[in-house]
Amino acid sequence: MSGYGEESTFLRLWYPASLTDVKKHASQWPRWMDNDYLQGFSAILGIWPIFLRTALRWVGDDLRIPGVWNADVLEGTQQFPTVVLSHGLSACRFLYSSLCMQLASHGIVVAAVEHKDESAASTFFYENESKYLSGKKSTIIFRTVSATSDTGHQLLVRRRQLDIRASECSRALDFLIGVNEGRCCENLLDPETKILEQLKGRLDLETASLMGHSFGGATTLVTAAKDDRFKQLIVLDSWLFGLKNEENMPKVLAKVPKLFLNADYFQLDLKGNLDIMRKLVSPTDSKFTVKKSTHEQFCDSPNIIGLRLNRDKPRIDGNLGLRINTHIVLRYLKERLGDSVKWDNGNFLQENADHIISDISVQETTQLSTKL
Repeated sequence: MSGYGEESTFLRLWYPASLTDVKKHASQWPRWMDNDYLQGFSAILGIWPIFLRTALRWVGDDLRIPGVWNADVLEGTQQFPTVVLSHGLSACRFLYSSLCMQLASHGIVVAAVEHKDESAASTFFYENESKYLSGKKSTIIFRTVSATSDTGHQLLVRRRQLDIRASECSRALDFLIGVNEGRCCENLLDPETKILEQLKGRLDLETASLMGHSFGGATTLVTAAKDDRFKQLIVLDSWLFGLKNEENMPKVLAKVPKLFLNADYFQLDLKGNLDIMRKLVSPTDSKFTVKKSTHEQFCDSPNIIGLRLNRDKPRIDGNLGLRINTHIVLRYLKERLGDSVKWDNGNFLQENADHIISDISVQETTQLSTKL
Protein backbone atom coordinates (compact mmCIF):
# COMPACT_ATOMS: atom_id res chain seq x y z
CA MET A 1 0.00 0.00 0.00
CA SER A 2 1.33 3.39 -1.02
CA GLY A 3 -0.25 6.70 -0.11
CA TYR A 4 -3.30 7.71 1.91
CA GLY A 5 -7.00 8.13 1.26
CA GLU A 6 -9.07 6.64 -1.52
CA GLU A 7 -6.40 7.73 -4.01
CA SER A 8 -3.87 5.37 -2.45
CA THR A 9 -2.51 2.37 -4.36
CA PHE A 10 -3.26 -1.06 -2.90
CA LEU A 11 -2.00 -4.22 -4.57
CA ARG A 12 -0.33 -7.58 -4.04
CA LEU A 13 2.96 -7.83 -5.89
CA TRP A 14 4.10 -11.18 -7.28
CA TYR A 15 7.62 -11.53 -8.67
CA PRO A 16 10.24 -14.16 -9.64
CA ALA A 17 12.25 -15.07 -6.55
CA SER A 18 15.74 -16.37 -5.97
CA LEU A 19 14.58 -19.41 -3.97
CA THR A 20 14.70 -22.82 -5.62
CA ASP A 21 12.62 -24.86 -3.16
CA VAL A 22 9.53 -23.10 -1.89
CA LYS A 23 8.57 -25.99 0.42
CA LYS A 24 11.66 -25.41 2.56
CA HIS A 25 10.31 -21.97 3.41
CA ALA A 26 6.74 -22.93 4.33
CA SER A 27 6.97 -20.86 7.52
CA GLN A 28 7.00 -17.76 5.29
CA TRP A 29 3.93 -18.69 3.27
CA PRO A 30 1.27 -15.98 3.72
CA ARG A 31 -2.29 -16.73 4.78
CA TRP A 32 -4.67 -16.97 1.84
CA MET A 33 -7.24 -14.70 3.48
CA ASP A 34 -6.99 -12.29 6.39
CA ASN A 35 -9.85 -12.22 8.88
CA ASP A 36 -10.67 -8.67 7.73
CA TYR A 37 -12.28 -10.19 4.63
CA LEU A 38 -14.63 -12.61 6.40
CA GLN A 39 -17.39 -10.02 6.74
CA GLY A 40 -17.29 -9.10 3.06
CA PHE A 41 -17.31 -12.65 1.73
CA SER A 42 -19.99 -13.65 4.24
CA ALA A 43 -22.26 -10.83 3.09
CA ILE A 44 -21.81 -11.84 -0.55
CA LEU A 45 -22.57 -15.50 0.23
CA GLY A 46 -25.49 -14.56 2.49
CA ILE A 47 -24.16 -16.39 5.57
CA TRP A 48 -22.92 -15.41 9.02
CA PRO A 49 -19.13 -14.88 9.26
CA ILE A 50 -18.87 -17.64 11.88
CA PHE A 51 -20.26 -20.16 9.37
CA LEU A 52 -17.74 -19.10 6.73
CA ARG A 53 -14.92 -19.34 9.25
CA THR A 54 -16.08 -22.85 10.17
CA ALA A 55 -16.28 -23.87 6.51
CA LEU A 56 -12.76 -22.62 5.82
CA ARG A 57 -11.46 -24.52 8.84
CA TRP A 58 -13.13 -27.66 7.48
CA VAL A 59 -11.40 -27.16 4.11
CA GLY A 60 -8.09 -26.35 5.74
CA ASP A 61 -7.54 -24.92 9.19
CA ASP A 62 -4.92 -22.44 8.02
CA LEU A 63 -5.00 -21.94 4.27
CA ARG A 64 -1.65 -20.72 2.99
CA ILE A 65 -0.35 -19.59 -0.38
CA PRO A 66 2.78 -21.53 -1.44
CA GLY A 67 4.73 -18.41 -2.24
CA VAL A 68 7.39 -16.95 0.04
CA TRP A 69 6.69 -13.57 1.59
CA ASN A 70 9.57 -11.11 1.05
CA ALA A 71 11.83 -13.62 -0.68
CA ASP A 72 14.73 -11.91 -2.45
CA VAL A 73 14.12 -11.05 -6.10
CA LEU A 74 15.67 -13.40 -8.65
CA GLU A 75 19.25 -12.31 -9.16
CA GLY A 76 20.44 -11.04 -12.52
CA THR A 77 20.11 -8.06 -14.79
CA GLN A 78 17.18 -9.17 -16.94
CA GLN A 79 14.00 -7.13 -16.88
CA PHE A 80 10.76 -8.85 -15.98
CA PRO A 81 7.62 -8.53 -18.13
CA THR A 82 5.01 -6.78 -16.00
CA VAL A 83 1.25 -7.34 -15.75
CA VAL A 84 -1.35 -5.30 -13.85
CA LEU A 85 -4.35 -7.44 -12.81
CA SER A 86 -7.89 -6.18 -12.19
CA HIS A 87 -10.11 -8.50 -10.14
CA GLY A 88 -13.74 -9.35 -10.77
CA LEU A 89 -16.90 -8.33 -8.95
CA SER A 90 -16.87 -9.39 -5.27
CA ALA A 91 -13.25 -10.56 -5.52
CA CYS A 92 -10.03 -9.03 -4.14
CA ARG A 93 -6.27 -8.92 -4.61
CA PHE A 94 -5.59 -12.46 -3.31
CA LEU A 95 -8.39 -14.39 -5.03
CA TYR A 96 -6.20 -15.03 -8.11
CA SER A 97 -3.15 -16.31 -6.26
CA SER A 98 -2.93 -19.52 -8.31
CA LEU A 99 -2.80 -17.61 -11.59
CA CYS A 100 -0.45 -14.92 -10.28
CA MET A 101 1.90 -17.47 -8.74
CA GLN A 102 2.18 -19.36 -12.03
CA LEU A 103 2.94 -16.18 -13.97
CA ALA A 104 5.60 -15.14 -11.45
CA SER A 105 7.12 -18.63 -11.65
CA HIS A 106 7.55 -18.08 -15.38
CA GLY A 107 9.45 -14.80 -15.03
CA ILE A 108 6.59 -12.27 -14.87
CA VAL A 109 5.87 -9.59 -12.28
CA VAL A 110 2.15 -9.28 -11.49
CA ALA A 111 0.57 -6.37 -9.61
CA ALA A 112 -2.86 -7.57 -8.44
CA VAL A 113 -4.85 -4.41 -7.67
CA GLU A 114 -7.54 -4.31 -5.00
CA HIS A 115 -10.22 -1.87 -6.10
CA LYS A 116 -11.91 0.70 -3.85
CA ASP A 117 -15.04 1.19 -5.96
CA GLU A 118 -17.27 -1.00 -3.72
CA SER A 119 -16.78 -3.95 -6.07
CA ALA A 120 -14.24 -5.82 -3.92
CA ALA A 121 -15.47 -8.26 -1.27
CA SER A 122 -13.79 -5.91 1.19
CA THR A 123 -10.86 -3.53 1.21
CA PHE A 124 -9.42 -0.72 3.29
CA PHE A 125 -7.19 2.33 3.30
CA TYR A 126 -5.76 4.84 5.76
CA GLU A 127 -7.19 8.36 5.50
CA ASN A 128 -3.96 10.04 6.53
CA GLU A 129 -0.65 9.47 8.31
CA SER A 130 -2.19 10.04 11.73
CA LYS A 131 -4.81 7.32 11.15
CA TYR A 132 -2.10 5.02 9.82
CA LEU A 133 0.13 5.47 12.87
CA SER A 134 -2.83 4.77 15.17
CA GLY A 135 -3.88 1.73 13.09
CA LYS A 136 -7.35 3.08 12.24
CA LYS A 137 -8.45 1.65 8.90
CA SER A 138 -11.24 2.94 6.69
CA THR A 139 -13.07 -0.12 5.36
CA ILE A 140 -15.06 -0.43 2.14
CA ILE A 141 -17.47 -3.38 1.86
CA PHE A 142 -18.93 -4.84 -1.34
CA ARG A 143 -21.99 -2.99 -2.62
CA THR A 144 -24.85 -5.10 -3.92
CA VAL A 145 -26.59 -3.72 -7.00
CA SER A 146 -29.65 -5.74 -7.96
CA ALA A 147 -29.54 -7.06 -11.51
CA THR A 148 -33.35 -6.94 -11.60
CA SER A 149 -33.53 -3.28 -10.61
CA ASP A 150 -33.72 -0.37 -13.03
CA THR A 151 -31.25 -1.12 -15.83
CA GLY A 152 -30.37 2.55 -16.20
CA HIS A 153 -29.45 2.80 -12.53
CA GLN A 154 -27.29 -0.32 -12.64
CA LEU A 155 -25.54 0.90 -15.78
CA LEU A 156 -24.81 4.23 -14.12
CA VAL A 157 -23.33 2.52 -11.05
CA ARG A 158 -21.22 0.12 -13.10
CA ARG A 159 -19.92 2.87 -15.35
CA ARG A 160 -18.88 4.93 -12.32
CA GLN A 161 -17.12 1.88 -10.88
CA LEU A 162 -15.32 1.23 -14.15
CA ASP A 163 -14.00 4.80 -14.22
CA ILE A 164 -12.65 4.42 -10.67
CA ARG A 165 -11.13 1.04 -11.51
CA ALA A 166 -9.45 2.40 -14.62
CA SER A 167 -7.85 5.19 -12.59
CA GLU A 168 -6.60 2.64 -10.06
CA CYS A 169 -5.02 0.49 -12.78
CA SER A 170 -3.25 3.53 -14.19
CA ARG A 171 -2.07 4.53 -10.70
CA ALA A 172 -0.75 1.00 -10.21
CA LEU A 173 1.34 1.45 -13.35
CA ASP A 174 2.49 4.86 -12.10
CA PHE A 175 3.58 3.17 -8.87
CA LEU A 176 5.49 0.46 -10.76
CA ILE A 177 7.25 3.11 -12.84
CA GLY A 178 8.27 4.79 -9.60
CA VAL A 179 9.57 1.47 -8.25
CA ASN A 180 11.55 0.89 -11.43
CA GLU A 181 13.08 4.35 -11.19
CA GLY A 182 13.87 3.98 -7.49
CA ARG A 183 11.39 6.66 -6.41
CA CYS A 184 8.68 4.50 -4.82
CA CYS A 185 9.97 2.28 -2.04
CA GLU A 186 7.17 2.95 0.47
CA ASN A 187 4.97 0.08 1.65
CA LEU A 188 2.68 1.03 4.52
CA LEU A 189 1.85 -2.62 5.20
CA ASP A 190 5.50 -3.68 5.48
CA PRO A 191 7.75 -0.63 6.05
CA GLU A 192 10.89 -2.76 6.49
CA THR A 193 10.71 -4.57 3.14
CA LYS A 194 13.59 -4.21 0.71
CA ILE A 195 11.83 -5.87 -2.22
CA LEU A 196 10.81 -2.63 -3.91
CA GLU A 197 14.43 -1.49 -3.82
CA GLN A 198 15.54 -4.80 -5.34
CA LEU A 199 13.11 -4.28 -8.23
CA LYS A 200 14.70 -0.98 -9.25
CA GLY A 201 15.57 -1.19 -12.94
CA ARG A 202 14.19 -4.74 -13.22
CA LEU A 203 10.70 -4.05 -14.62
CA ASP A 204 10.02 -4.00 -18.35
CA LEU A 205 7.29 -1.37 -18.44
CA GLU A 206 7.67 -0.51 -22.12
CA THR A 207 5.64 -3.66 -22.83
CA ALA A 208 3.29 -3.50 -19.81
CA SER A 209 0.23 -5.75 -19.99
CA LEU A 210 -3.18 -5.30 -18.41
CA MET A 211 -5.24 -8.33 -17.43
CA GLY A 212 -8.68 -8.61 -15.86
CA HIS A 213 -11.33 -11.20 -15.04
CA SER A 214 -15.08 -10.70 -15.36
CA PHE A 215 -15.78 -7.07 -14.33
CA GLY A 216 -12.00 -6.75 -14.41
CA GLY A 217 -12.15 -7.71 -18.09
CA ALA A 218 -14.34 -4.68 -18.74
CA THR A 219 -11.90 -2.67 -16.62
CA THR A 220 -8.98 -3.59 -18.88
CA LEU A 221 -10.84 -2.27 -21.91
CA VAL A 222 -11.92 0.98 -20.26
CA THR A 223 -8.40 1.56 -18.91
CA ALA A 224 -6.68 0.90 -22.24
CA ALA A 225 -9.07 3.28 -24.00
CA LYS A 226 -7.74 6.03 -21.72
CA ASP A 227 -4.14 4.92 -21.08
CA ASP A 228 -2.03 3.82 -24.05
CA ARG A 229 0.88 2.71 -21.87
CA PHE A 230 -0.61 -0.80 -21.72
CA LYS A 231 0.62 -2.58 -24.86
CA GLN A 232 -1.56 -5.71 -24.75
CA LEU A 233 -4.73 -6.73 -22.94
CA ILE A 234 -5.72 -10.10 -21.49
CA VAL A 235 -9.49 -10.19 -21.12
CA LEU A 236 -10.59 -13.19 -19.03
CA ASP A 237 -14.25 -14.21 -19.31
CA SER A 238 -15.34 -10.60 -19.25
CA TRP A 239 -18.65 -9.25 -18.02
CA LEU A 240 -19.28 -6.28 -20.30
CA PHE A 241 -22.64 -4.89 -19.15
CA GLY A 242 -21.03 -1.56 -18.26
CA LEU A 243 -19.84 -1.11 -21.86
CA LYS A 244 -23.15 -1.66 -23.63
CA ASN A 245 -23.39 1.96 -24.81
CA GLU A 246 -19.71 2.48 -25.64
CA GLU A 247 -19.96 2.97 -29.39
CA ASN A 248 -16.48 4.50 -29.86
CA MET A 249 -14.51 1.99 -27.83
CA PRO A 250 -14.12 -0.65 -30.58
CA LYS A 251 -12.48 1.94 -32.83
CA VAL A 252 -10.22 3.29 -30.06
CA LEU A 253 -9.02 -0.21 -29.14
CA ALA A 254 -8.87 -1.67 -32.65
CA LYS A 255 -5.07 -1.57 -32.82
CA VAL A 256 -4.43 -2.71 -29.23
CA PRO A 257 -3.52 -6.45 -29.21
CA LYS A 258 -5.95 -8.43 -27.10
CA LEU A 259 -6.48 -11.97 -25.85
CA PHE A 260 -10.11 -12.86 -25.17
CA LEU A 261 -10.21 -16.05 -23.10
CA ASN A 262 -13.68 -17.25 -22.13
CA ALA A 263 -15.40 -19.90 -20.06
CA ASP A 264 -17.94 -21.90 -22.01
CA TYR A 265 -20.97 -21.60 -19.73
CA PHE A 266 -20.63 -18.05 -18.43
CA GLN A 267 -20.80 -16.45 -21.87
CA LEU A 268 -23.75 -18.56 -22.97
CA ASP A 269 -25.68 -17.70 -19.79
CA LEU A 270 -25.16 -13.92 -20.09
CA LYS A 271 -27.74 -12.41 -22.38
CA GLY A 272 -26.25 -9.78 -24.66
CA ASN A 273 -22.67 -10.12 -23.41
CA LEU A 274 -21.36 -11.78 -26.57
CA ASP A 275 -23.02 -9.08 -28.68
CA ILE A 276 -20.92 -6.44 -26.90
CA MET A 277 -17.79 -8.59 -27.11
CA ARG A 278 -18.07 -9.18 -30.86
CA LYS A 279 -17.82 -5.43 -31.43
CA LEU A 280 -14.63 -5.26 -29.37
CA VAL A 281 -12.80 -8.19 -30.96
CA SER A 282 -10.49 -7.10 -33.78
CA PRO A 283 -9.52 -9.47 -36.63
CA THR A 284 -5.97 -9.80 -35.30
CA ASP A 285 -6.98 -10.50 -31.69
CA SER A 286 -6.50 -13.93 -30.13
CA LYS A 287 -9.67 -15.58 -28.86
CA PHE A 288 -10.27 -18.90 -27.11
CA THR A 289 -12.95 -20.68 -25.14
CA VAL A 290 -12.38 -23.64 -22.84
CA LYS A 291 -15.23 -26.08 -23.33
CA LYS A 292 -17.41 -27.07 -20.36
CA SER A 293 -15.55 -24.58 -18.16
CA THR A 294 -17.06 -22.23 -15.60
CA HIS A 295 -16.54 -18.59 -14.64
CA GLU A 296 -14.71 -19.50 -11.42
CA GLN A 297 -11.91 -21.41 -13.17
CA PHE A 298 -9.72 -18.33 -13.38
CA CYS A 299 -9.44 -17.84 -9.60
CA ASP A 300 -8.60 -19.86 -6.50
CA SER A 301 -12.04 -21.03 -5.41
CA PRO A 302 -12.06 -24.38 -7.32
CA ASN A 303 -8.94 -25.41 -5.40
CA ILE A 304 -10.50 -24.42 -2.07
CA ILE A 305 -14.24 -25.17 -2.16
CA GLY A 306 -14.56 -26.95 -5.51
CA LEU A 307 -16.76 -25.92 -8.42
CA ARG A 308 -19.99 -24.18 -7.36
CA LEU A 309 -21.32 -22.91 -10.68
CA ASN A 310 -23.25 -24.74 -13.41
CA ARG A 311 -23.82 -27.86 -11.33
CA ASP A 312 -26.56 -28.96 -13.71
CA LYS A 313 -24.08 -29.29 -16.60
CA PRO A 314 -21.08 -31.51 -17.35
CA ARG A 315 -17.95 -29.60 -16.27
CA ILE A 316 -14.26 -29.88 -16.93
CA ASP A 317 -12.18 -30.75 -13.84
CA GLY A 318 -11.70 -27.60 -11.75
CA ASN A 319 -7.92 -27.75 -11.57
CA LEU A 320 -7.53 -28.76 -15.21
CA GLY A 321 -9.64 -25.82 -16.35
CA LEU A 322 -7.53 -23.42 -14.32
CA ARG A 323 -4.31 -24.92 -15.67
CA ILE A 324 -5.50 -24.66 -19.28
CA ASN A 325 -6.50 -21.03 -18.78
CA THR A 326 -3.15 -20.24 -17.16
CA HIS A 327 -1.12 -21.83 -19.96
CA ILE A 328 -3.13 -20.04 -22.65
CA VAL A 329 -2.26 -16.75 -20.94
CA LEU A 330 1.41 -17.75 -20.70
CA ARG A 331 1.53 -18.79 -24.35
CA TYR A 332 0.01 -15.47 -25.41
CA LEU A 333 2.54 -13.48 -23.37
CA LYS A 334 5.36 -15.63 -24.75
CA GLU A 335 4.17 -14.90 -28.31
CA ARG A 336 3.95 -11.19 -27.57
CA LEU A 337 7.05 -10.67 -25.41
CA GLY A 338 9.46 -13.41 -26.44
CA ASP A 339 12.02 -15.24 -24.31
CA SER A 340 11.63 -12.98 -21.28
CA VAL A 341 8.57 -15.15 -20.55
CA LYS A 342 10.02 -18.47 -19.35
CA TRP A 343 7.31 -20.73 -20.76
CA ASP A 344 7.91 -23.81 -22.90
CA ASN A 345 4.97 -26.06 -22.08
CA GLY A 346 3.26 -26.16 -25.44
CA ASN A 347 2.88 -29.91 -25.10
CA PHE A 348 0.36 -29.44 -22.29
CA LEU A 349 -1.91 -27.33 -24.49
CA GLN A 350 -1.53 -29.78 -27.38
CA GLU A 351 -2.50 -32.67 -25.10
CA ASN A 352 -5.61 -30.75 -24.05
CA ALA A 353 -6.49 -29.29 -27.45
CA ASP A 354 -9.86 -31.07 -27.44
CA HIS A 355 -10.95 -28.79 -24.59
CA ILE A 356 -10.14 -25.57 -26.47
CA ILE A 357 -11.79 -23.78 -29.37
CA SER A 358 -10.44 -20.70 -31.16
CA ASP A 359 -13.43 -18.39 -30.75
CA ILE A 360 -15.25 -16.37 -28.12
CA SER A 361 -17.83 -19.09 -27.48
CA VAL A 362 -18.86 -22.60 -28.45
CA GLN A 363 -21.97 -20.99 -29.90
CA GLU A 364 -19.90 -19.04 -32.44
CA THR A 365 -18.20 -22.21 -33.68
CA THR A 366 -21.53 -24.06 -33.90
CA GLN A 367 -23.09 -21.28 -35.94
CA LEU A 368 -20.10 -21.18 -38.29
CA SER A 369 -20.22 -24.96 -38.78
CA THR A 370 -23.95 -24.73 -39.56
CA LYS A 371 -23.35 -22.05 -42.18
CA LEU A 372 -20.57 -24.05 -43.78
